[in-house]
Amino acid sequence: MELDAQDLKQGLKFIVGTWQVDYLVNAFSNDLAHIPATEFKSDDGRDFSAITYEFFEDHTLVMKDTSTGKEEKGTWEQTGYGSFHYTLGAFMDLPQGAVLDAVEKLEMRDGTWLVFALGFLAVALKKVADGVVTEEKKTDIGDLPGDDSMKEIVGTYEVAMAKSFNGSEFVLMSKEEVLEDLEKRAVPEEERRMYLMAFETRTEFTDDHKVITWMKIPAGVPKEEIDKAIASGELGEVKDGWFCPEGAKEWKAVDGKYYYDTKEHRELFGEIQSSWDELKVGGGMIEYADGMLVLKKV
Repeated sequence: MELDAQDLKQGLKFIVGTWQVDYLVNAFSNDLAHIPATEFKSDDGRDFSAITYEFFEDHTLVMKDTSTGKEEKGTWEQTGYGSFHYTLGAFMDLPQGAVLDAVEKLEMRDGTWLVFALGFLAVALKKVADGVVTEEKKTDIGDLPGDDSMKEIVGTYEVAMAKSFNGSEFVLMSKEEVLEDLEKRAVPEEERRMYLMAFETRTEFTDDHKVITWMKIPAGVPKEEIDKAIASGELGEVKDGWFCPEGAKEWKAVDGKYYYDTKEHRELFGEIQSSWDELKVGGGMIEYADGMLVLKKV
């Protein structure tokens, strides 16, 4: 299995830290019960809870036996998703061969334990302390200065194409194509507005780097209701039969490309991701909303 950068990063975060033997399983037992490490004792009264491993981000490790004070240093590597291999100067005086090979292979179990085989025993380690993993400093578009000389996108745009369901998949379609498809599939009239809502919006990129979404005020709404909604702030800003249903976003140009802040909270494997997306611009058109819309300047 070929590991990508994200697999390696997750593996590093998982393994770095201190691990202690938590329980053992005897492969010859009838019920494969988990035997607590403190209850599995050697002839001299020692138990496996004295064994700890400390893995470091530089791919070194230290194995300790706290009952004897013995320490062994070594190295480790990730060999698969949830699979690791380590090598020590010595380990419980085991000779080279199949038994040692099995001991040196660690497998993640249930996202909590690391397990290796010692003869007929399965030995499960549990993390008892997190280690230090240096966080990679990422440069976010939001932290970079914008190029104020780039103003090509300033203006108001209507939706030229929107991703719409055609009965089998979501594809980019113009309003005319959506109407034709709805007619072809005999979609009930009361459902058609849902398909056409995207075409009832406009997006404005202002000279002062704001992104404002406008929605058309539905036809037939009495003026007094509109005035009441404006007074209460329900409609936000209103202009020429359009209202602003949400707060303004921000756009900027960096290194010859345009970006906007979606204001979305994004995480990937627990890591905060940038809320800024690139705006693909060309020929008076902008690919917007993660490709869900194609905007055309009006």
